[in-house]
Amino acid sequence: MHEIMENLSWKSRVARSFSAASGTYDASSALQAQAAWLLTSRVLRYAWNHPNVLEVGCGTGGLTQLLMPHLSGNWIISDLSPAMVQATQHRLSTHGAQFRVMDGENPDLPAASLDLIVSNLTVQWFENLPHAFQRMTTCLAIGGRLLLTTLGEGSLQEWRHAVASTGHDAGTPRYPSVHALAEALPQAQIASHPIKMSYANALEFLRSLKGIGATTPLMGYRPLPVPVLRQVMKKLGSPCQINYEILILDWVKQ
Repeated sequence: MHEIMENLSWKSRVARSFSAASGTYDASSALQAQAAWLLTSRVLRYAWNHPNVLEVGCGTGGLTQLLMPHLSGNWIISDLSPAMVQATQHRLSTHGAQFRVMDGENPDLPAASLDLIVSNLTVQWFENLPHAFQRMTTCLAIGGRLLLTTLGEGSLQEWRHAVASTGHDAGTPRYPSVHALAEALPQAQIASHPIKMSYANALEFLRSLKGIGATTPLMGYRPLPVPVLRQVMKKLGSPCQINYEILILDWVKQ
C-alpha cells in the first residue's frame, strides 16, 4: 500500500485520503465547524442578489448547510473527492444546485461567470496558491468576491515542535503567513483568528486528523518510526492542547 501511495500524485493522495474519511468526517470536524461559522459570518456581511456561487472543497457540507438558507442563488458545490461530493449531496438533498467533482485549484468554469467563491479550510492543500488564486479570480465577474478560510502558519506549532525535539521534521503542509497570503492575492483583506483545541491525549488528536482525512504528508516525506512517534506523543502530553490559526481572506474583483 505504501508503494502505491508513493506512485500517486499529491492531489490523488489528498483526494483518496479525504474520500476514505467521508464517513467519519462529521464526528471529527469541530475545528472545521468553527471555521465555517467564522466564514459564514463574513459572507453574510454583504448583500447578495441571487448570486452565482461556487463552493470549493465542500467536504461533507458543513459550510454549505450554514450558508444556503441565507444565500439563495445558483450554486455549484464541488470537491476534489467524489465521496465528499456524494456526502454533501446526501446531507442537503437540495434541488437546483450542481454538484461537481472538481479541482478547485483549476476550476473549469467560464471567465466572469461567478459572483461569489467560498471555501472553508481547503486551499492549504493546494500545490500553487498564487496560481489557484489567479484561476479562481478569473472566474469572478466584476464586483464578485472570493471569501475563504485557510490554516495559517501558527497552526500545529505544538506538533511541529514536539517532532523537532526528536531530531526529525514534521510532514505537515507549509501553511501561509498573513503576509504570504497577502502577497499571493494583493488587495485582499486578511484576518487572523486563533483557535485552541483540546484533546484528551495525543492519540485522540491524531485520530481526529485521520477522522477528517487530513493525513497526507508532504511529497517524499517518510512516516516517523514508531518509537519516535511515541516520544512525540508523550511530549504533547495529556490533555493535549493544539493551537490553530484560521486566516479569513476577503477579496473583491475591481
